[in-house]
Amino acid sequence: MKKQLIITGLCLALSLTAFAQQRQVGTPDMRAKRQTERMQESLKLSEAQLTSVSAINLKYAQEMQPVLQDGERNLKTARQARDIMQRKDKELKAVLDATQYQQYEQMKDELRKELKQRRGRK
Repeated sequence: MKKQLIITGLCLALSLTAFAQQRQVGTPDMRAKRQTERMQESLKLSEAQLTSVSAINLKYAQEMQPVLQDGERNLKTARQARDIMQRKDKELKAVLDATQYQQYEQMKDELRKELKQRRGRK
């Protein structure tokens, strides 16, 4: 009986940890939706751009999912993430006009600064 209780507790703890990690980064659909909403708000996308940007964000959020789920933060995963983001940026550059793409780059820089600040606080 005691053994079953311990096993149940461990399973519950592991599932809660996995759930918490999933909530931190969200599903690819959730991340893509948030990205698209931010871009729509900041870049004033046309309907055609909105459709394309939404598809691009979903495509690359799905590609990024295995990298995020891996949990390891090393040179290999950093390179994988960078490569995915570079391909995404190339596709976005084809959809956005020059001003919008410049604003998008500024958004990314601001997000990087925020992330660095958060990491510095830990």
